[in-house]
Amino acid sequence: MEYKTKNGGTIVVPRKAQSHLLAHPDVLVILSEVIGKIILPRDGLFLATEVEMGRIIGQSGCVKTPEIGFNEKAHFALRLERDKPSRVVLDVECLDTTKVAILAFPSRDDIGIYILVTSFVGPLAPKEPWDKSIQLETEFQTCLEFWSSNALVYDPEVMGLILESSWEEVLNS
Repeated sequence: MEYKTKNGGTIVVPRKAQSHLLAHPDVLVILSEVIGKIILPRDGLFLATEVEMGRIIGQSGCVKTPEIGFNEKAHFALRLERDKPSRVVLDVECLDTTKVAILAFPSRDDIGIYILVTSFVGPLAPKEPWDKSIQLETEFQTCLEFWSSNALVYDPEVMGLILESSWEEVLNS
């Protein structure tokens, strides 16, 4: 799968991203339109952007929550195609959104071609603290702070059973 961007570039959706998007089925139906609004960076840097669609296109499953401590128990659930569980909340309404987040990296071989990592309905959010691509302690702390005061609304269609855990336990598992 590949889609053209607004400035004539291409975003390729490899098999890994296609399976990753199974956890975000609502974005699949509008992915072509979303990518068609993107202007790829001219400097060849990683693309992490929010695309404003100008209309409500779905619901963001990421919501603000009371902050939890590193050792404090909370709800977690394993999402499709993920290595570790995400923090989740129950019985909370998702919020309508007009935004779609897109993350992609430049192809090593071709200028003007990017490879999709993920896309989801809603605003950009930091990586989850267990993400293997986090390299700097400052980035890890930013991610942990965000996900200690935000969570995903539990969706049994794309998540496994709910478990009680803490960030400490999740990160050390």
